[in-house]
Amino acid sequence: MIRSFSLLLGLFGLLLQTASAASPQDDLCKVEQDHINTAIYIDGVQMTQNLRTCAKGTISMVEIIASAEFNGGFFDVAILDDTFTPKAMHTITADNYNGTSFVLNNLSIPTLMNEQFTLVVRAQNGASCVVPGTEDADMFVGEARLQGQYLAKNAKFTLGVRSATPQLNEANDGRKADVGNINPPTNAMSRNAAGLDLDVSGDCHAAQRQSNGVLNVVGGSFLQTFYACDRGRVVEAKLAAPFVKPGFDYTYTLAHFNGDVLAEGTFTSEDVTDGELSLTFDKGSVRKGQQLSLRVNCPEGSRIALLAKGVDNTDFGRLYMNGHTVPFNIAMAAGLESATAEDVLGTDDGRAALSLTAYPIPFGDALSAKVRGTVQEGARLQVLDHQGMPIKSISLTAGQLEAPVRFTDLGDLRPGIYSLRLLSGRQSVSIRILKG
Repeated sequence: MIRSFSLLLGLFGLLLQTASAASPQDDLCKVEQDHINTAIYIDGVQMTQNLRTCAKGTISMVEIIASAEFNGGFFDVAILDDTFTPKAMHTITADNYNGTSFVLNNLSIPTLMNEQFTLVVRAQNGASCVVPGTEDADMFVGEARLQGQYLAKNAKFTLGVRSATPQLNEANDGRKADVGNINPPTNAMSRNAAGLDLDVSGDCHAAQRQSNGVLNVVGGSFLQTFYACDRGRVVEAKLAAPFVKPGFDYTYTLAHFNGDVLAEGTFTSEDVTDGELSLTFDKGSVRKGQQLSLRVNCPEGSRIALLAKGVDNTDFGRLYMNGHTVPFNIAMAAGLESATAEDVLGTDDGRAALSLTAYPIPFGDALSAKVRGTVQEGARLQVLDHQGMPIKSISLTAGQLEAPVRFTDLGDLRPGIYSLRLLSGRQSVSIRILKG
């Protein structure tokens, strides 16, 4: 009873303070569970916590928040790779315990993007501790176990990842090279971001509302790309951000993917309501299907926690942190007001128009498309389903296309109406097509 009461007092103390290990300045990103509404008791047993890394590079530090009693014992704290091979281990005793957490720092563990690791805390010789955490599934970045049994909880922890060196980019350190499959493990299911709808103003919206992890931006910047859902003007964007550190002014920019700025502004922690960070825009025209970018700059010492989902395609967009691509898309929605006829005339930029034709119609297993006009580098030709989502895509070379572009893998599509869309810089053109 005395031991349990003492541990509860230690947990209460942790809830009243912010305990964080000093992380290296060159951390590219962090994976973190930073929400508290429950506790995990470790008394002579072993707790494990699953997680996935947020970038390719090296794991630099691990911290697990814990209130400990040693009673002559100690704790073994370790990080294991996906084969359960120990990659780092540290023994925590009464002499080296910092009073708030178990820390493994100055690490250099090679990791691929979204690779699975396991944190282990083992109480030895009568030692015991309480670990604050969450039982809110919307915040899960993995799941904790006690003696091998799932708890439907997550421990409070932080893991820092440094960006990859050129040498690490060239070698996978003996691991499998296939990093295309980055679906979450079965114990880290995808879910709606914090139960939010992320409803935005406008006639249409582009949205990614799923999350299976929390990404933290500690200073630096992040950039999320997405596609305009109509011709007009983006008026609002909302991000699922459970935490924005107070006391800082953050800047944001909405731009074409080539860097042309449409709108910009600033926000603070006061712009977050119920886990939604709301941004508004007052100018800047876009074309349907055009790729846009939302960039947020975070001052030194600031932090933003973002709900995000691991992805294995770029149909919604792509996320960059400090200029590095990471295999996640943040949970966000952008609303757009459609242009009127007068607006359309007013946004004509004088470029030579592109035109698009396709044959045969109805098509079967294959479809040929003829593009007239000059396309820019990075142009794409896409087949869209009835919801406007890309299901087939071909990258085009820059210049005038003399030969038709041919899709040869359409046999798996059901009969019905589809769209063919050409994206070239700021220009977009689409036509309806029929599958027989």
